[in-house]
Amino acid sequence: MKPRARLQSERLADKAYALLRTQILKGALPPGHALSVPELSRLLGVSRSPVREAVLQLVADGLAQEEAHKGAVVAHFGLQDALQILEVREVLEVASVRLGAARATAQDLTRLKQVLQAQAKTLQEGDLAGYQATDLQFHKLLGRLSHNPVLERMVGLLKDQSHLALELAARSLAQLEQGLHENQEVLEALEARNAKEASQAILKHFGRIRESLEGRLAASTK
Repeated sequence: MKPRARLQSERLADKAYALLRTQILKGALPPGHALSVPELSRLLGVSRSPVREAVLQLVADGLAQEEAHKGAVVAHFGLQDALQILEVREVLEVASVRLGAARATAQDLTRLKQVLQAQAKTLQEGDLAGYQATDLQFHKLLGRLSHNPVLERMVGLLKDQSHLALELAARSLAQLEQGLHENQEVLEALEARNAKEASQAILKHFGRIRESLEGRLAASTK
């Protein structure tokens, strides 16, 4: 393949990946949905090669998985999977806020504040999908605070997986309001440049979610 043609194919693959990822996170492509390359190629109006690359990247990122006799499907997670993802996210996001307390720019903190303002509005409107979207934004932004690209990518990938996995957790309005309050505590500590308090706030947030998931897991095994 000539260099120009290869570059064009890579760009198409990136676009296909971005579109499919968005559809997966929005729930338009639900867990277990077959990611048929020929079908997706027709829907996206591009050749099969970039679509195949996009699907392989989704598998590598944990948003899709290969199944025998079915090929690639949108990833589906159990409660145990959700807990395991949460354990790793906790470690990485504590590192993010510790570094972010010193490294975050004024623009970083302003963006976090704007996302939480939008999140508060979703609660006022009873918009669950909107809440989930802003929660996804908030935690990915926490990953950027470290200004460490490796850490940012790992936080982002795990938050995407967690976004799918936590669809299993039935969340009441009271739980969502508590989540917003915990996010606000994280931001306040970051604005104060207090790494210890920011870490404690994020640990409190994850602890509550873990407790809820462990309760659901215990109930499901009785």
